[in-house]
Amino acid sequence: MSKQVIMSDNAPKPVARYSQGILVDNTLYVQGVIALDPKTNKLVDGGSAAGGIEVQARRVFESIRSIVEKAGMTMADVVKVTAFLSNLADYPGFNVVYGEYFRAEPPPVRTTVQAQMPFGALVEVDVIAARQEQ
Repeated sequence: MSKQVIMSDNAPKPVARYSQGILVDNTLYVQGVIALDPKTNKLVDGGSAAGGIEVQARRVFESIRSIVEKAGMTMADVVKVTAFLSNLADYPGFNVVYGEYFRAEPPPVRTTVQAQMPFGALVEVDVIAARQEQ
C-alpha cells in the first residue's frame, strides 16, 4: 500500500492538522471543503440572497477539482460525495451547481445532510475518487 499527501495551491490550506487529500494506491480521499478562498483562506461571501449557496458551492467544487486534478484524476473519477448543508432549503440551488461538476455517467453516490459548518459556511463537501485501472 502506498500513501501520498495531495496538496493544491488552488484549494484552501488546512486550518488544523489534516491534509487536503490522501492518495492510497488508486483511491483519493479529499477533506471536507468549505468555501474558503485559497488565496486569503477567508470564506467567500455567498451573502444571504438566494444565490449564496451557488456561490459557495462553486468555490467548494473548484477547490475539490483542484485537489482531484493534483492527484492526476478528474471529477469523473469521483465515486462518493458527502454534502453537508447548513440549511436543507438550499438543496435545490446546491443541486444545480452539483450537476455542473458531475455530468459523467454514472454519477457518484451521494449523501446530503443538514449540519452546522465552521466559519458560518453554507456548505461543506468531501469526496472519494478512484482512478480507473489502466
